Amino acid sequence: MGSWKTERELDAVGLPEFLRELAQALETGAAEGLLDGLLPGGLHELLLVAERRDAGLCVKLKAKGERGSRPEKAHHVKARAKDQAGGKAQAGREKYSQLKKAMGADFKALRAAVEAGRMPQAETLESFLGLAEAMARGDQPVSGAALTEMAQANTAFLDDCQALRRAFSARDVGALASVLERLARRKSACHAQFRQKERP
Repeated sequence: MGSWKTERELDAVGLPEFLRELAQALETGAAEGLLDGLLPGGLHELLLVAERRDAGLCVKLKAKGERGSRPEKAHHVKARAKDQAGGKAQAGREKYSQLKKAMGADFKALRAAVEAGRMPQAETLESFLGLAEAMARGDQPVSGAALTEMAQANTAFLDDCQALRRAFSARDVGALASVLERLARRKSACHAQFRQKERP
């Protein structure tokens, strides 16, 4: 009976996407992507555990194949060894990318509300600020001298986030618009400055 397991770090809104990916993999029977290395021949047992960690989740997926499932092929063993060697770095990049994607969705909703002349929803603001804190304080996708530069950029970014919170508390749509515009400019400048310096 073959056994298999995987673990992923997700942001606070990443679980539904993970479950959709799992459902698709189970429906198609593809032993790639999320289920890479899972032996064919059906499942005897499947265990999913999601644990809350800081601003995100740690999702663990374990499976056991039915009796008689075929042994893993050599290229899967080699691929897994390679993945484990660079697994931590890849997991960090994936988490950072997921945070950016979720923050982008929240930011778009905040701007849409303000451009319509109304206050954004408190839940959207708190989600954006929580994700921003996690991204700025977490592992960064750069190294060396660029890490110091990014730390300075993150400090300025978090200062703007606090200004956003103050403007929201004051119910000042104009101040919100001003801070959101500043954040948009900061995002463009940050991407231009660090995109070429990101770790491969």
